[in-house]
Amino acid sequence: MGILESLSTSQREAVLHDDGPAAVFAGPGSGKTRVVTLRAARMAEQGRRLLVTTFTNDATAEMRTRLAGLLTKERLESVTVSTMHALCLQILRSSGAKFALLTDEFQRRSVAESAHAGRLEGGVGGFLSRQSYLKNTGATAARYRHDGSTEDIEFAGVWRRFEKAKTEKGLREFDDLILDVAEMFRRDEALRASAACRFTHVIVDECQDMNLPQFAVVFALGQDHKNVMLVGDPDQSLYGFRGSDRETFHAFADNPRTRVFELGENYRSTRSILRFADTLIRQDADRRALSVAPVREDGDAVTWNRYPDPDFEALAVAETILRLRSEGLAYRDVGVLYRTNAQSEAFERHFAALEIPYSIREDGDFYARKEVQGLLCYLQFFAAAHEAARCGSHASVMASRAAPVGRPATAPTEAHARSSAPHGAQLDPSYPDEWLLALLNVPNRKLPRSLGALLQNHAEIRGRRIWDILAEFHPPDLRSHQGLRRMGQELRQIDERLPRVETAGELIRIVRAATDFDGWLRRDAEDAKDDDRIQNLQRMQAAAAHYPTAGEYLAAVQRVRDEASRRKAERAKLRRERDQVTLSTGHSAKGLEWRVVFAVGWSESILPHRKAEELAEELRIAYVMATRARDLLFISTVDSWNDSAVGPSRFLSGNALPPVDAHAAGGAPRLAAEQTPEPDLGGLFLA
Repeated sequence: MGILESLSTSQREAVLHDDGPAAVFAGPGSGKTRVVTLRAARMAEQGRRLLVTTFTNDATAEMRTRLAGLLTKERLESVTVSTMHALCLQILRSSGAKFALLTDEFQRRSVAESAHAGRLEGGVGGFLSRQSYLKNTGATAARYRHDGSTEDIEFAGVWRRFEKAKTEKGLREFDDLILDVAEMFRRDEALRASAACRFTHVIVDECQDMNLPQFAVVFALGQDHKNVMLVGDPDQSLYGFRGSDRETFHAFADNPRTRVFELGENYRSTRSILRFADTLIRQDADRRALSVAPVREDGDAVTWNRYPDPDFEALAVAETILRLRSEGLAYRDVGVLYRTNAQSEAFERHFAALEIPYSIREDGDFYARKEVQGLLCYLQFFAAAHEAARCGSHASVMASRAAPVGRPATAPTEAHARSSAPHGAQLDPSYPDEWLLALLNVPNRKLPRSLGALLQNHAEIRGRRIWDILAEFHPPDLRSHQGLRRMGQELRQIDERLPRVETAGELIRIVRAATDFDGWLRRDAEDAKDDDRIQNLQRMQAAAAHYPTAGEYLAAVQRVRDEASRRKAERAKLRRERDQVTLSTGHSAKGLEWRVVFAVGWSESILPHRKAEELAEELRIAYVMATRARDLLFISTVDSWNDSAVGPSRFLSGNALPPVDAHAAGGAPRLAAEQTPEPDLGGLFLA
């Protein structure tokens, strides 16, 4: 394989490793994927049967493509490339297990509700998040031991009922796939040996983000031949909140039988960028030090910009991108990286306004998120009345409503209009019924899905709008009656305050207070460790404060939604073929790179995140962001976040980077040329 001659000494040694356990510490930009691919191809050429596990479906597809370019079709068949979940699903299916994957979130939450998860302090969402985390640490409902508190006893009972309900319905979650295979291997030696004999070698990529059950499956598959190679970088371990366990990687590497390889050369970033990244990661005194040597020259210095707020930051980043674009940089060569999803809002809005094409690594854009969509429904519902109130004509509009469909177009007095309304609020009949229906369970009033159809039918029969028939409509149960009544009271309370509303942000604040929107999110949170949904609302409210009316804000949002539709229409194209700026969280950016990276919002409460449980993991997120850049790295901080003053991130205190005055900043630099148990190795090292 002539290509070996182009490898560095450390890369070549890892590729040429034959048998026995091996650990590869691969720093950022060190050619890790190339090493894994070449070793897999080399072993396949020798007639070995390999399993290569990857962390994501995208990485799986890329690895298969690379191997297809190196191997004949016959040899390619001897290499299995798979994520751990896909592998375990295949093992379970081949063993005869019959079940359906619980992928529908509504059904998943319904099963949890049937187990009375809604009675727990964190609600259904909090329960689902916690049980998922526990499974990723190797715990099961059957083996879980509560701590004696009332809350934990209730949680344990709900978990057992939840698992029983899934079993009765023949359902399994993705987390269950790994646990089930690990347990199956532990109980049935013949089945384990049968699955393991399919492979002579196992290579695990991105192992620093694997959890204990995943390690258990890998070590069980390699128990007989011992030919397991773990490849990863503990400095890029970002998923502790999901139960990842990098300590097992360290324990594996520290075993005297393990060959250790260190890929220390960085071929991606300039020396200046790597110096900055090294200063960052060295703040973690407990890390296993990996020396990363830059191959490239110094390049341009890393720049720190400081801005008053996220809008100023987004506009400044957009201006710099446009300037670089005029110098010949492609949009696809730019990445804007942030800590939380809420930070994307300002960039989406301003990029759309300035016609800068962009794509988002996460599922959906900011305005597609559940909680944001909920508030947008309220803004749509009240937009016309908000406009009238701004013009000082709210009272006259209230007094001169057009008649509902099917009635004479008489103009009732305001008093008559209010007395004839169900809950006092007089909403313009021009409001489409669909916006009212959209509000039925925003926030969740636990109204049945069928209620909307019943309301529509009741109104259509009478030739009236839904709002007008609420008072005379009799729901099928007491809960629905109380929910509809409460909704009417909330809408009336908001409607009465419209004349005094001066910005769209103020209207959002009123809606949040009147509906207890934030309380609903806290009780109904889907992922308490990762998705700060209330922070998304705070960002939305702060952004909307820049718009005098709800209509103007909705127009700005619509431009973003149009851009999202355009991206969706082009989704069939390969991402690299699109000339678009990439917006991404630091988590989703791992494994990617751009010529220019804007690492934004490096301020306290954002990075490190105010809810972070492990500061070192926040530091690793910053490190990953910085090491995505090849030629230019811009770091920026904001002085205000969601109406609160914040200072620069503590991670910047060890870096000699003078902040750039945003008002005095000159032209952009020119581009360069180019309950956790101890680590268990599953008998892998037993004789």
